[in-house]
Amino acid sequence: MSERLIAVIGATGATGRHLPPRLAERGLNLRYLTRDPDAARPTLGADAEIAPMSLDDRASLERAFEGAHTLYLNSGHSPALEEQQTNAIEAAKATGIERIVKLSGNIDSPAPIPEAHKTLEGKIAASGLRYTFLRPNFFMSNLHYVAAGLTQGDTFTSAIPRDVKLSMTDPRDVADLAAVVLAEDEGHDGQGYYQTGAAVSLDEVAQTFSRVLGRDIRYEQVDVDKWEEMVTGRGLPPWLIEHQVKMIGFAANGAYAYETNATEDIVGHPKRTLESFIRDYADAFAISG
Repeated sequence: MSERLIAVIGATGATGRHLPPRLAERGLNLRYLTRDPDAARPTLGADAEIAPMSLDDRASLERAFEGAHTLYLNSGHSPALEEQQTNAIEAAKATGIERIVKLSGNIDSPAPIPEAHKTLEGKIAASGLRYTFLRPNFFMSNLHYVAAGLTQGDTFTSAIPRDVKLSMTDPRDVADLAAVVLAEDEGHDGQGYYQTGAAVSLDEVAQTFSRVLGRDIRYEQVDVDKWEEMVTGRGLPPWLIEHQVKMIGFAANGAYAYETNATEDIVGHPKRTLESFIRDYADAFAISG
């Protein structure tokens, strides 16, 4: 087992849960940090070292970071994201952590969450610690939200124009990249890795859904005001509505259409396809009832 202790935050969420098995198979020295160790145990494994902490409680972070060399920093969307991760950065520096690998995103978006990630990246870069930033594009797993209507019918809706493409990233590829960077202590310092899948339009997404699910799936485009009204009707908090509306506006201008080869070049395997993602999670898009 590697001697360097890696403290891992954010390994039980929708994207983070793919990371523990990839880290375990590499024989790394790991400590998982979570608010509820008992609830996390089924995801992290019976033999995993788990320490309690809260991102709102710096003292708990400092206790959990004791003896760690590297911090993997990931936490869910929240209006407190910047404050919480700042606590982790400051605690890391205070306890002698040498390196931070942060899951970030496309930091050029004007939406609140990417803006927080950009600010946090700046704080890490200025901290004097070694660092690597992982910047995956639009997660394929967001289709569970965007295409939630497919459990009730054959149409999904957004405000993104039909001719605009998104380079969606499979969260499993993100976990693969994170595992490589965490395992390789050298060669990634100061890097910001933009990671994407292939760029596709939402009409092409509908065609892929149709092929895989064996149904005639259609994409329905609505204007931004109508889409905001739909999102608001779902009862989301105002900060999340603002985030989603700005993200859609950013995407509608083609800002998420770029492609990179980070998965191939660093991980060493082809990026996962949209078709394979939909096939693997087909049950989540099946007609309910």
